[in-house]
Amino acid sequence: MLNRRSLLRTAAFTAPALGLATGPAAPAARARLLAAMGGPLVFGVLGDSITGRGSFASRSDKSWTALLQTRLEQNWRVTRVEGSTSRDAQNLTCLADVNTVPFGCDLIVVGLGTNDCREQRNGRHIYTPHDTRSAAHALFTAIAAGNPGAVILSLGVWGDRSIQWSMDDRTPPVSRVAHWDAIIAEQCLANGGLPVPCADLYDDPAHRLPAGRPAFGGYSTDGFHPNDAGHEALYRRVASQLHLN
Repeated sequence: MLNRRSLLRTAAFTAPALGLATGPAAPAARARLLAAMGGPLVFGVLGDSITGRGSFASRSDKSWTALLQTRLEQNWRVTRVEGSTSRDAQNLTCLADVNTVPFGCDLIVVGLGTNDCREQRNGRHIYTPHDTRSAAHALFTAIAAGNPGAVILSLGVWGDRSIQWSMDDRTPPVSRVAHWDAIIAEQCLANGGLPVPCADLYDDPAHRLPAGRPAFGGYSTDGFHPNDAGHEALYRRVASQLHLN
């Protein structure tokens, strides 16, 4: 059994997506008693290549959200709802590029911010802490409004924590990944969500190497994105946070 704090609470499924930037707020979900095993569960997914598309796994059913869905289906009748995203000028999915968020969900997983953290142009990072905080605030506010009573889980930045970064020459350098993780976690927590860091999983080369192995969708492993072992590790990290192990 799960509730919002220690896990899941059901809500009526009323529509597939909520416009992020415009339009009326999503209708309030109709609160029910705690979902019993075997009952319905609406599972929302919103993210970038790692979470939204599951890219760089060898098969679609080996992506971390597919593995999580399979685990949920052991106990609930799962309906999966996808949010939609666009891409920024560099053709990457970032926090500000969400078009719709899933709503009416019992559980929603978000995986955004990795590209905001790592994207560079001409050797300089494009997104500032202010950019990321503003985009994350808008996103998690919309998610919370569209999913009252749901468990909202936000996967942290997938990246190298050892890379140092400073806003200017006067500021001591810090880990950019850790800094962006903290900003995103702040906004997730402010809206009742559960941030789940994962950069330590990136640290293990076995989760992303070797490069050049075939992956579904026409991709090949690239040494950065998670491979099958990396997706499995992400799934296990999230399942542990949801007390599903």
